[in-house]
Amino acid sequence: MKFLLTLFLFGSPLWVFSQKGNSKNLSISGYLESYYSYDFNQPDENKRPDFLYNFARHNEFSFNLALLKVTYEEGNIRSSFALMTGNYAQYNLQNEPTWAQFVNEASVGVRIHNKLWLDVGIMPSHIGFESWYGMDCWHLSRSLMAENSPYFLTGARLSYEFNPKLDLVLWATNGWQNVQRQDRSRGIGLGIGINHRPVEGLVVNYSNYVGNEGLDPIPAWRFFNNFYLQYEKADWGLTLGTDYGIQEVTFIGVKEWYGLTASIKKTFWEKLVIAGRAEYYSDPSAIILNESMKISGLSANLDFPVRDKALIRLEARQFISPKADFSLPGARFSKGNTAITASFAVRF
Repeated sequence: MKFLLTLFLFGSPLWVFSQKGNSKNLSISGYLESYYSYDFNQPDENKRPDFLYNFARHNEFSFNLALLKVTYEEGNIRSSFALMTGNYAQYNLQNEPTWAQFVNEASVGVRIHNKLWLDVGIMPSHIGFESWYGMDCWHLSRSLMAENSPYFLTGARLSYEFNPKLDLVLWATNGWQNVQRQDRSRGIGLGIGINHRPVEGLVVNYSNYVGNEGLDPIPAWRFFNNFYLQYEKADWGLTLGTDYGIQEVTFIGVKEWYGLTASIKKTFWEKLVIAGRAEYYSDPSAIILNESMKISGLSANLDFPVRDKALIRLEARQFISPKADFSLPGARFSKGNTAITASFAVRF
């Protein structure tokens, strides 16, 4: 049944495109990323640590993301519709209705004035420097910060380009990465994003989110901040990022969590890319993670472009915790987790 539903959903936009394919305002694109990952902890049920929502399967060949997207833009209107399947959809939207688990993007927009746009629907989040398109990221896997903050938001977005070096985004959302609001008593979440590019190759970005993430009738106000610097020049690239969030916990007080990440990459022989990442994530009160954890991480990857739109990657990644947080077979636990992952991605 799910296969038939998937076939229907993916077939629909192809039919629309075939009918309208001659229109210069309509375009279609796609993205597919397959992978194999081996977790040396050999976790039960072949599921990697539950704070990972991409490349989450152990010792099996799988798709992280298969996506088909149709976009339309003409004059003062624009629209985007994308359908998907794979690990990203399976784990990031596991609490959503079945129909929503296939929807990657669905938005309509109108130009209000000059460079001011209003878009409404399911859209990429303004938070962080990583996306669900792995080929656009420096590393095969996503950082702990990216995995545990919104990839997408559902709501209304105002975006304004002040000049070629400065953009501003304002959000009103259904909550923290929700398609549907999880509780009718919750209000609308709000967010701001500022992206500044003061000199060539340098990006300075700040984004936040505030909203009630409690369960009726007990509120839990969340205030989250993300900041990053990213600089690329010639064959080198450097990214520094941090998350900091606080949340009200009734009868207990205000609890906090934070994350840090640093990445560096170097291109050799014009195409071969080597990248390394160090990161730390602390959530002692289990506000974001399912359990209280403090995690350190290291990863390194090699990128081998096959063509401009095809990429083979190999990554080694290790997590370390001060306590035994990582599962082993036979209900045992370890303070460490190491995995090697290979992926092959194509976009069109």
